Amino acid sequence: MSTDPERTLHHAVDVTADDVWAIAGFLTPRLEALERTHHDDTEEHRTAAALAEAVSALVMALDAQIVGPPRGRIRKGSAAPPAPSTTLTTDERLAAEKQRLTAITECWNQLCGILHPWRDCDGYDRARWHRVTFLDAAAEAEYHRLVDEAGLRRAERP
Repeated sequence: MSTDPERTLHHAVDVTADDVWAIAGFLTPRLEALERTHHDDTEEHRTAAALAEAVSALVMALDAQIVGPPRGRIRKGSAAPPAPSTTLTTDERLAAEKQRLTAITECWNQLCGILHPWRDCDGYDRARWHRVTFLDAAAEAEYHRLVDEAGLRRAERP
C-alpha cells in the first residue's frame, strides 16, 4: 500500500492513464476469478460480471478523456491526438478543459467508489486511489477563497 506524499493524488488534473490502468490491473483479475469460481446462473457470478463491466466502461471513458480516443492504440503511453483543426477562443478552450476535467472527476470518483472495498488489500495504492474533490489547484484555491470570504470556516489548511 503506497502512502508516499510525493505521489499523493490531489486533483482531477493529476489523474494519469497509469493510475487508471493500475486500477484495472488490480481489480480485473479479482473479478475474473470470482466469475470463474461461480456458475453463470448465480448472483455472485452476475455481480462480478456487472462490476467487471462497470470497471471496463469507466477505465475506457477515463483513458479517452486523459489521452484521447483510441485511434488504433490499445493502452496507456500513446501520444495524445493532434489538436483540432478549428481555432478555439480562450474561453472555449477553458470551457472544454473544464468539461474534460469534470468528466475525469466523475468517472474517477465512480471507479474509486467501486474500488474502495479493497482498500485494506495488498497492492491497494492509498496515495493515488481515492476520490478527488477539485479539478485543479486553482479550483481548490477559489473554493477556499469563497469559503473564507463568506466566513463559513476559518480552519487552518495545509
